[in-house]
Amino acid sequence: MKKEKSILFRAMLCFGMAFLCACGSDDSGENGGGGGNPDPPEVNPNAVEVVNASFEEGLEGWTRVNFYNGDKVTVEVVDGAGEEGGRCIKIQQFPENGKCGVGVKQKLTGLEPDQMYRIYARVKYSDIPTDQGRGAVVFDMSTKQYWNASKFLYGTELRYWTTVYADFLAQDDGTAEIVCSLGFRLGGTTNGGFSTGTAYFDNISVVKVTDELYMQEGEHIRLFMEPTQVSVSPGLLAEWVGNLDRMYESYVELMGQAPHEGRKLAILTTRGIESGYWALAGYPILWSSNYSAVTDTMDELYEHGTWSFGLLHELGHVFNLGNSSWNWNDEMFANFRMQYGLEQNDGKVWMNNRVYTGREILDMYKESYANTVYAQVNDDGIHYMLGRLTDPSCIGWEPFKAAFRELTTMGGGGSSKFEKFEYLLSLLSKYASEEQGRDIDVEAEFFTPEELASIRKQLQ
Repeated sequence: MKKEKSILFRAMLCFGMAFLCACGSDDSGENGGGGGNPDPPEVNPNAVEVVNASFEEGLEGWTRVNFYNGDKVTVEVVDGAGEEGGRCIKIQQFPENGKCGVGVKQKLTGLEPDQMYRIYARVKYSDIPTDQGRGAVVFDMSTKQYWNASKFLYGTELRYWTTVYADFLAQDDGTAEIVCSLGFRLGGTTNGGFSTGTAYFDNISVVKVTDELYMQEGEHIRLFMEPTQVSVSPGLLAEWVGNLDRMYESYVELMGQAPHEGRKLAILTTRGIESGYWALAGYPILWSSNYSAVTDTMDELYEHGTWSFGLLHELGHVFNLGNSSWNWNDEMFANFRMQYGLEQNDGKVWMNNRVYTGREILDMYKESYANTVYAQVNDDGIHYMLGRLTDPSCIGWEPFKAAFRELTTMGGGGSSKFEKFEYLLSLLSKYASEEQGRDIDVEAEFFTPEELASIRKQLQ
């Protein structure tokens, strides 16, 4: 039966968010970041001490950090330019000197390990090219989620101060390094990018996340969402997180180990993903609120009771563990791990305007196989050929479990992608032979010469 949305719950949520919006907003009416009330309250019992948060003492407590091309970037504390007429930090790079990634950072201590926190900053900016899509930004220097950041600000907005914010998990030792920057710490086309222009930062604050995000916690998964995007009942969300827990356990069963020392994995909605990505793997998994990723998932959950192909895919990436030298394409193997989890749990995902339940997901890859195998088979087609081996009439899943344990411990497989593919087949042959008590050559028995030629062409 279709699960009904809680009308009362949604009405109460909308009222609550309307109240929050009425109580606090940017001077400019612009917000950035990952969700919730954009402005921290003046007195917050969950506030974290930030030394010299308004730069009135110059750079005391802060350290300049050059991520990229910082030789000619100006970083200075300026008088009279702050939000209330005091001091603030100014970072400036002229276009003729090239794009940069430069900021100031501060290490916070005494935080709760693995607790979600939020950094706020007041920002104004100018001459940041809009075609770069990058610019003024705040973030935490975690090595577990390289791409997490506030919304990037670009263009010119010098008349008003605006608020940006980013949510982050404290490190295991209760520390974090917060950064205010012009340009990001990483280049590339995902959530990174360098910049030119001018950015002013003032009144930095950090709070422990409580009501800023809606949280649903399971045995292995913690879900953090913008309250405005929670459009189903708490009961339905709790059921969904429970299903994600089951998938997590299946991934552990397949790969033989859990990521991040087995601590709970966070999924966090964020507006920091700027480049069209649906979600990004890491700790936490970043789930984009900029596009329809979250709303589509909520609609699918309500309409079909499905578990989210996209998030299960990112969860599959998180299980790329240990020695990965053997792994020629983790986009494919993330989905392969998902296939195992769906089969074990009778899980449901919505793709191509239909629900796939359990092993039915292999039908989707079979279609790609049929369309490409006689020319140059694509990665989904290769997934199908590996996936069909897991049928009990072939070799089943157990040889894959044994092979993955060996591969993630020792690696191996040669230098080319096709050599890695053939090495995986050799391990499957070894472990299938041990299990069935007869000599099995997986490559010879279950792949035609035409299929192997097509795979070789793709992997070359």
